[in-house]
Amino acid sequence: MRLAHKKIILHRMLALGALAGAIVFFIYDLVADALWEGEFGSSHFVMEVFVFCGVSWALVAGAGDLYRLRTRLEREQRRNRLYSRVLAENIDTQMSEWKMTRSEREVAWLIIKGYRFSEIAHLRGVKETTTRLQASTLYAKAGVSGRAEFVAEIIQPLLASIPGERASSGRRPPDREEVY
Repeated sequence: MRLAHKKIILHRMLALGALAGAIVFFIYDLVADALWEGEFGSSHFVMEVFVFCGVSWALVAGAGDLYRLRTRLEREQRRNRLYSRVLAENIDTQMSEWKMTRSEREVAWLIIKGYRFSEIAHLRGVKETTTRLQASTLYAKAGVSGRAEFVAEIIQPLLASIPGERASSGRRPPDREEVY
């Protein structure tokens, strides 16, 4: 679960905890008012019962909202893991078709993730010139001339199944072959 989601859930749990504390206080106060102070039926007592009911309802509604939020987040996380796995498998298939070596695949994945050549070199413990050479080799295998074209070439087949009206304003972008 992302940190932002954890914070939202934590804040909601703290708010529900505060409501639960208020309910405990109201129960004690109502019992004390009714049994020891003889205020049962007074306007003060009726008002406290009314507020107690409102706070109790807020706790129940908040708990329901929190449950639905957690359920939705878990469902989204499962769906995102599935999409990520399928995306990675499709990209790996493309790289296999281009007959990339293990090192070229590592560089390709880091390029796709948006790392700069200097960062890729540092992460892999090689010189930047080595990384640039491997990138040039994988660009040649993919039939592209640079980073942007490479990423587009990876993404293009994955987007091909999206209906035309969702991909753009109803027009299908031209294939690379049509442009040249």
